[in-house]
Amino acid sequence: MAPIMATDAAQLLMLFNWMSPTFPIGGFAYSHGLEQAIADGLVSQADLQSWVSDLIQSGSAWNDAVLFSRCWHDETPRLNELALALCGSTERYSETTQLGRNFTIAASVWLGTPANETEIAYPVAAGSICATSGIEQNQALLAFLQGFCAAQISVAVRLIPLGQTKGLEVLRDLSPIIVSAATRVAQATLSDLGGNCFIAEIAAM
Repeated sequence: MAPIMATDAAQLLMLFNWMSPTFPIGGFAYSHGLEQAIADGLVSQADLQSWVSDLIQSGSAWNDAVLFSRCWHDETPRLNELALALCGSTERYSETTQLGRNFTIAASVWLGTPANETEIAYPVAAGSICATSGIEQNQALLAFLQGFCAAQISVAVRLIPLGQTKGLEVLRDLSPIIVSAATRVAQATLSDLGGNCFIAEIAAM
């Protein structure tokens, strides 16, 4: 097993920026199907925590996290090909490739290198850049999953509508689930890809 290397302050600041829902990659334009689920009455204030929890434990967010994590171990082209093949709809394909492209452009501001604007899935773009920037895998995983959950709750705050305080309570209550999911993902291989959140996948269409 490779030794765990600490992430220094400068790298942590990059990570905080990169995984924030406010990082300018256009994430506000996508909801991973949550907007449609709310419109269809499938998700309410009472259901939100379970919805997000399911996604990071056994849904598309789990798969994204596994692909993100494998960027510390596998070759990017192979992972990207798999990530794009796993998109269950045109909408999910557009979401991941647009966010991936935008992430490489925005991250290049920190790295001082030309952006690679090839078609790349978001978790692979984010994971490979974090890995090559020397950010420690476990810390990056926590930030990646936290960022996903925070973005989902932001959608719910706007559309359920959910009060800001209630949104923070849901994010607080998701914290141990995020830690547990990150621990599992860190041990996962590509054989652990898969999910059963079919309603969310349909909503994302």
